[in-house]
Amino acid sequence: MMRLIRINTKTDEINSQEINKDSKYFLLGGRGLSSQIVHDEVPPKCDPLGKENKLIIANGLLTGSPFPNSARTSFGGKSPLTGGIKEANVGGRGAMMLAQNGIRALVLENISESWKIIIIDNKGIHIEDGEQYKGLGNYDLHNSLYERFNDRIAIYSIGPSGEHKFKASTIAANDLQGYPSRHAARGGLGSIMGSKKIKAIIIDRPKKSKVQINDIKKFRSHSKDFTKNLATSKETFSIYGTALMIQAMSEYGGLPTKSFHKGSYEKASEISGEKLHELIVERGGKNRLSCSPTCVIRCSNLVKDKEGHHITSSLEYETIAMNGSNLLIDDLDILARIDHDCDNIGIDTIEFGCTMGVAMDAGQIEWGDAEKVFECLDEIKKGSDKGKLYGNGACHFANEIGFERVPEVKGQGMSAYDPRVFKGMSVTFATSPMGADHTAGAAIAGRRARKGKNYGELTDNEKKMELSYELQVYTTVLDSMGCCYFIGPSYENMELLANVLNAMYDIDLERKDVISIGKNILKNEIEFNEKAGLSEAFNKLPKFFREESSKPTDLKVSLNEEELQKFWNKLYK
Repeated sequence: MMRLIRINTKTDEINSQEINKDSKYFLLGGRGLSSQIVHDEVPPKCDPLGKENKLIIANGLLTGSPFPNSARTSFGGKSPLTGGIKEANVGGRGAMMLAQNGIRALVLENISESWKIIIIDNKGIHIEDGEQYKGLGNYDLHNSLYERFNDRIAIYSIGPSGEHKFKASTIAANDLQGYPSRHAARGGLGSIMGSKKIKAIIIDRPKKSKVQINDIKKFRSHSKDFTKNLATSKETFSIYGTALMIQAMSEYGGLPTKSFHKGSYEKASEISGEKLHELIVERGGKNRLSCSPTCVIRCSNLVKDKEGHHITSSLEYETIAMNGSNLLIDDLDILARIDHDCDNIGIDTIEFGCTMGVAMDAGQIEWGDAEKVFECLDEIKKGSDKGKLYGNGACHFANEIGFERVPEVKGQGMSAYDPRVFKGMSVTFATSPMGADHTAGAAIAGRRARKGKNYGELTDNEKKMELSYELQVYTTVLDSMGCCYFIGPSYENMELLANVLNAMYDIDLERKDVISIGKNILKNEIEFNEKAGLSEAFNKLPKFFREESSKPTDLKVSLNEEELQKFWNKLYK
């Protein structure tokens, strides 16, 4: 039986609640569970860094099972960056080990007066003083915790940025190789953990897993072929990782270049997935790594420097694009170091890259000046006034210097797809309750929400509202299962999920019931945002995307603004 654990970070009081078939949380996991708790318990108008906000750390409904790519952790709360509801999910060791300890979710409440760590082991859950770890970057912190406990533990932690409560702060999770490289990055949820003065959560493996699957034979009969197909169909992705998309996106004209002034980068080949693969092989790094215990796609990598020392893992498309072409930096070694420093400090590489792009666009820093980029990261680590300027996101920076051209939605910096070219993604950026978040419904090239259905050409508006809507619903379901969206947010997979849920929980769901789970979650999120002040009027893209054409495509955003604002009305039909 899974449990929901509430921890009062001020008093150290711990309460446990069983999640059985009679519980309102029975068919809620991951994003669904975190959003339900935020919707029900967090005052929409509260200070995101105040005691009324909560940080929810939730496993998916399939986490702990052998279902492929199902061991991701969702973090949820009221975002300090957007002021609305937020969920960010991450791979690493933690989700599986939480599930094995019989925990569906942790809810951190109130505000501690001193730094603490939370330990989950065979003795139960206990809280200890964490002052000795204050100020440590994630790399030194994790090494220190391995020495104190063991090197098999799972860790969720914050770096100095989270301690400073900077609004672009992340929560780190250690990967399967032991590095603090996986991050719940979007929305600044690390600053909530910092506001509660929880430096780290340590999870030890139990003597026996508490995960229960009602009919494992039936479960495997439904998931076996799907698992095999994922492993074979994603072979190229496994070899080159997400960075494989750099050259393709540049060829489409949708790669953010020079802070979204252009969509193609003449030096894209220098920061491409193919180039990265060569570097990894040459230096004895690793590719085909899993980001979590049940991952069969294995698109992660480990990058070493010229001397053969670890720099970072994993170096991915979003980080390369937003800190590479977006800033006119064309050196993979520099980008790997930026990724390492962001992971260590605990800052979102997407938001940071977006912020630096705005700084360069505004003339505060020269284009391509990597030295200044590292100086800004150092200031964030120190928590200086300059660090505050750059560590609180692109909108904060722009507001402070009086600059208007910011690629953002609902206060969150845009990720690495030009919405003028990727018309479906422009809908997702504008309408997602999460802000400009590609993971909410990635309508990229070749993505369909159901087999055989024509959603129009990539650069046309035709049927993009429909595509984004379906992808957002199905992705919300995957987020609630604990699944990576790379397995496919599709109509067909909703039936597969119904079958494995039935086998795991001894229930009788149909595809429509699983789809309804996604729709109900989105309703909760939209309702919370409206009460928080993020009404449908915020479903819009920055003006410059409508006024400036992206080179070389000469495309602009031309979707009807009123339709974007009324986008979610179909949920309530």
